[in-house]
Amino acid sequence: MATTFHTSTTYTFDELNGALQDCTPYYLTKETDEDGEQAYALRDGCGDQDGDLFIDLYDVQAHITGNQDVFDALAQYNR
Repeated sequence: MATTFHTSTTYTFDELNGALQDCTPYYLTKETDEDGEQAYALRDGCGDQDGDLFIDLYDVQAHITGNQDVFDALAQYNR
């Protein structure tokens, strides 16, 4: 049986950002990268960017769900 990897997320920007804000001092912003493409920044409570830009919401989800509280908060959106 072949394994299929999905490059999309089941969560919207608002859902990911809401769970992040509910559980941490961090939040997300929509940005434009140097190529003019949509990207996402993880920002701390002072507004400073934490790490590199994320190119899609799947990467954001993969990163922030390492926090169990954020993972649990996102469970409310599982369909």
